Amino acid sequence: MRKSDSYSLNNNILLNLYGVKTSEEEKNIKYAQYLNALRKLAYNGYLDAQYDLAQHYEDMGFWGLPNPYHNIHKKFYWYSKAAENNHAAACNNLADMYERGEGCTQDIKKALSLYKKSANLGDSCGRKNYKLLLKQIKSGKYKLDEI
Repeated sequence: MRKSDSYSLNNNILLNLYGVKTSEEEKNIKYAQYLNALRKLAYNGYLDAQYDLAQHYEDMGFWGLPNPYHNIHKKFYWYSKAAENNHAAACNNLADMYERGEGCTQDIKKALSLYKKSANLGDSCGRKNYKLLLKQIKSGKYKLDEI
């Protein structure tokens, strides 16, 4: 089976979590299946799975509720992996982490570089954030020795 087929099947597991007659226990079992399959795909180098797994560790979960799986270090790791493999949105999200110093030491140069990479890969948020950070640098929000 190709990685893209595995990824599609895995997403179908997730979609079935919200069936009308699905019990909480069934939802938990299906979500565990989804998460295990997602991890396997991510570790096997599937780019979208790496990004999705990083998203899984964000601080806010589905519908804006607090995420019980929030893990800043795992989020940083998986965004880094996806960004290394040129995932545009992952570059943007990782740049945001560097800009704020979330899960890492604040590094404005690295953030600017990742925003630029995201923009060059076609991410509209990356393009907007790159321009915004440049404007903040020029306005003096960040000291020259920080960049």
